[in-house]
Amino acid sequence: MQNRPQGRMVLFITIIIAMILVIVPMPDLLRPFRPEWVLMTLLYWAMALPERVGIGFAWTVGLLMDVMLGGALGILAFSYALVIYLILNLHLRLRQYPIWQQALIVMSLVLLVHIIKVIFSPADASWTIWAPAIVSTLIWPIVFAVLRKTRRVFGVS
Repeated sequence: MQNRPQGRMVLFITIIIAMILVIVPMPDLLRPFRPEWVLMTLLYWAMALPERVGIGFAWTVGLLMDVMLGGALGILAFSYALVIYLILNLHLRLRQYPIWQQALIVMSLVLLVHIIKVIFSPADASWTIWAPAIVSTLIWPIVFAVLRKTRRVFGVS
């Protein structure tokens, strides 16, 4: 029981760091290639600790992201909740997959979030919805390794 508050704090800090990475300025040319830091962090925690990171948590984080990014309220909240719902239904299977298969699943889920955003904001429709999905796929092994190491170092369970 002693690790519970510390574990909760580590989870929140990693989400906050991911949110900060989303708002770090980037050159206009590279902006479409920004990885989905918050979504990847949520995916990791939902796979590792499904009893702690649920649909409500993902919805809350998505709502905060909607407010932070100034988009239409509820789009990211709905998208993140849907993605975490899918992950929670498959987390036991996904944890057994090799990292490259997990990365492909991350790509499809990031693409799903961007397709949902395009449905509600057609002005964003272009080839660039593939860019964050591909970049997130390529860096998933690093994100996974960093968050797993963080979870083990701080004894989050």
